[in-house]
Parts: sequence; structure tokens; C-alpha cells
Amino acid sequence: MPMATKRIPHDTPTRKALTKSFIENVVFAQYRQLTGWQKVTGQSAQLDSGYLAQHLVSLISGVPGSGIRGRGDDLVDGSEIKAASTIGARDTPRWNHASFGQAKNVEKFLANPYIYFVLFDTAERDSEVPLRIRVWRVAPQRDAAFVQVVRGWQATTKSGNFQLHPPLWEPGSLATNNAGNLRLPLIFEAVQREIEGVDFMDIDTWNPYAGRSKGVARDAG
Repeated sequence: MPMATKRIPHDTPTRKALTKSFIENVVFAQYRQLTGWQKVTGQSAQLDSGYLAQHLVSLISGVPGSGIRGRGDDLVDGSEIKAASTIGARDTPRWNHASFGQAKNVEKFLANPYIYFVLFDTAERDSEVPLRIRVWRVAPQRDAAFVQVVRGWQATTKSGNFQLHPPLWEPGSLATNNAGNLRLPLIFEAVQREIEGVDFMDIDTWNPYAGRSKGVARDAG
């Protein structure tokens, strides 16, 4: 049984404050603990970015999750959330859509009200700080450029794994794919302010109503 749906405050100031608190007290807390234990165990300090991203997007969007672990809609409105993280990671993450081997799965994906792309990274590769979190939102039914890339990929590959490559360790919103590049609509960005002894995030972008993706030529930045 799914958990009872809780009402997320609808007013923007409260949601912004809750989002900031969640990052500072939950995301940072996990990261600090893992990096500390890493010195003892030698294991990765990689965050479980998928579930953190779901909580984060619910706070930003005001739409609760279904409360179901694993399969099922990420948000009660049927939207999907894709997360990638370089924090404590040893590989290069991507936004993966591994179930595209059947055409019906592509159609279901493009029928989502929204698709949220979340990225946890830092400004420079191999740096532990400052932490940066960005969220982009695509509305496939109104986003011709995004659909064109998905369709282009679908027409030219036998792979079942559609991948978008995030702008890792780079500013901006450029996501790449062998079927075309996209500048995704950014709705949220938070960056750690380096204050010694304090985990403090500045919210630099809060725009839940950002527009549509833009196709970008391969040789353009």
C-alpha cells in the first residue's frame, strides 16, 4: 500500500525554504557522513541520488510522490524523474532510459506530463565542494525539440537505452545525445557557498515555469 499523500505547501516562499533546508540538512548530511566513513572503509561516497532527487523535485514542484518504492510513477501527476550524480562517484553518470527497446515504452515516456532531470555535481571534476544541484523540466507534449531528439535516436539505433549526457562540471544546460544536442529548460539551481564549518546553499535559480528545450548545433557550446 502506498503511504498516505501529504500536502506540500503551495506557497513559493515556504517551498523554497523547505528545499534549501532539505539540501543543507539531508543531502549534505549524507554526503558529509559518507566522505567521513570513506576514510575508514575506502568505499565510494556516492549518494543515492535517485531518491534524493524525488524528494527534491516534490518540494520544488509542489507535487507529492506516490510513496511507492521502485516501479510506479515518481510523482502523483504521472511525471518522471531522472537523476545523475558525480558526487562521490567514480564513473561518468548519464540520464538513462533503459526500457526503450519497445516502441510502446517510448510513447509512454513522451506522454509524461513532465520529465525532470536532476544533476548533483561540483564546478570542477574531482572536487568535493562546492556542491551544485540543478533541475531541468521538459514537457514532452509541448517540447518539439526534445521530441525530435528522442525520435531521431529511435529511428537510428537498435539500442534500448536512450541516454542524455548532462553538463557535468560545466555551467549551463547543454545535454547531448548522438541524435542531437539540447539546451534544457532550467527550473532550479542551488550552489554551496563556501563558509567554513557551515553547509549553506544559495538558491540561484527558481523558475518552475521555464520554457522549452532548444536544439543546439553539434559544434555549438
